[in-house]
Amino acid sequence: VNKPVYFIVPVENPTAIGEYSETMVYNSTLNRYSSHLAVDYYAPEGTNVLAVFDGNVLSVETTLLQGTTITIDHGNGLYSVYNSLADGDSVSIGQKVKQGDLIGEVSTSNRQEYKLGAHLHFSATENGEVIDPMKYLIINEK
Repeated sequence: VNKPVYFIVPVENPTAIGEYSETMVYNSTLNRYSSHLAVDYYAPEGTNVLAVFDGNVLSVETTLLQGTTITIDHGNGLYSVYNSLADGDSVSIGQKVKQGDLIGEVSTSNRQEYKLGAHLHFSATENGEVIDPMKYLIINEK
């Protein structure tokens, strides 16, 4: 039986949130306008990053421009992507993770957005298309 998909916030106590935008927004690091197909969660460097939903770690990659990126396969064509992590040592490819498991730490490793400071650049794809991850996020009002 498949359970409904509801993402949790991937960063513990973020200080701010940068929005997903399919329209052009200014990137101060690159000094140009482009779409921002992710949600940025700002938090101090070293803040825990959590798996938003159950799944399997599909990839752990580190590149010069994006820093360390972890992709989790949630099944049925849904993937979550965590970019600008401190390192990829918290998980390994093929590892099963549960919602809320620690998968990494916030850093400044994304050189395409380094002027924004420490943050998690969080995105999602569904059936091969980039989507606004907020589609699946449930925020509990207190």
